[in-house]
Amino acid sequence: MTLRPRLLLDRLRASLWVVPLGIVLGMILLCELLLTLDARYPIELRLMSGAGIAGARDMLQAVASSMITVAGLVFSLTLAVLSQASAQYSSRVLRSFLRDRVNQTVLGVFLGIYTYCLVALRGLGVDDANMPTLTILGGLLAAFAGVVYLIYFIHHIAASLQVENILAAIEAETLPVLRRLYPDDVDPTREPAPIPPCPDDAIAITAPCSGYITDADFTALTTLATDLGGVVYVPHRVGDFVPEGNALAWLAHTSTPDDDTLERLRDAFSQGPQRSLQQDASFGIRQLVDVALKALSPGVNDTTNAIMVLDRLHTLLGELVSRPFPSSLRYVEGELRLVGTRPDFESLLGLALDQIRQCGANNPAVLAHMLGMLGALRLRACSAERVALLQHYARRVLEAAERDVPERLDQEWIRQHASIVLGGTDWISG
Repeated sequence: MTLRPRLLLDRLRASLWVVPLGIVLGMILLCELLLTLDARYPIELRLMSGAGIAGARDMLQAVASSMITVAGLVFSLTLAVLSQASAQYSSRVLRSFLRDRVNQTVLGVFLGIYTYCLVALRGLGVDDANMPTLTILGGLLAAFAGVVYLIYFIHHIAASLQVENILAAIEAETLPVLRRLYPDDVDPTREPAPIPPCPDDAIAITAPCSGYITDADFTALTTLATDLGGVVYVPHRVGDFVPEGNALAWLAHTSTPDDDTLERLRDAFSQGPQRSLQQDASFGIRQLVDVALKALSPGVNDTTNAIMVLDRLHTLLGELVSRPFPSSLRYVEGELRLVGTRPDFESLLGLALDQIRQCGANNPAVLAHMLGMLGALRLRACSAERVALLQHYARRVLEAAERDVPERLDQEWIRQHASIVLGGTDWISG
């Protein structure tokens, strides 16, 4: 399978080595440039008067040894933060830490200063050689910059462990994906067409490996189906796990394609060992839900964290509830060419609320906050069907409260919140 540029960039962005390596290479080039300038244009500064090559060498050696020590400290702190975040919140939130530009940059800064000093030491020459003033001054400034970065990194590590910042980062990363996958310029009056079933004689496009679908090029699939005069059926959503040998898609209403065509169809999909947010908005919702489930577990029992997750889910669902969803069917000149599979609003709402409702069924604060969120979403719903769906979920929350909340006053409090969504209390008063 081919790895498309946006997926490659996403994986590079989530790696801890790309940015540090780039900074290290940049510092090497900077040092070589300053050494060249010092050789061509000797400069004398009063700041460097009295300092010989031997003193400059000692200074660079001290900076280099201290920076490599600090780099090891930064790496250890990063691993400790990753371990704590995984245990306290969810292993899914590690993705945000790995993509954090500050963590990547700080590690690269200290390794870059260390490399700069090594290159500068090589270019000092003998003790009676001319002083490379710009190079030594660059090393001093880099050392001071390293001290500033260390202070900032300690502050950043402390801030990054706060659950508010973790949830805000997940929301900020998910919102643009939601807006791109579900644009607000879809015709709201268009009736969703029924999904036609895949015929029994369709040809399977099998997965070459086991993994999660991280990307699907529906435009390429539509073009290939048009060229073949057939229809491509995609039974999986982006983010689903497909074992090796199982069907990624089905090709119907056409003659048996050659191996090259099958390979081109297969290359329209990308699989990976983990999910990606590029075309999988539900993965962002999944990360938030995992944090709430950890907060509601008996070992943690942190109601406040669960409520903060619901606030972030409220933002994401608020973007979705007011947007008509695009069709999963694609036509070319009036002919059906692609039958895709994408999450509808009901499935995304269930993903966001079902497990939190189940784990927090005996928690009045969580249930009441969930009902308040559903009431606010009802005001933004773009159709009567969405309103009915929100009311249906409100009834499920109320049923959970009546079943698992022991205090009668708590139940009455939850009923009051439910009445906002349901538009009255007649049906629950009895």
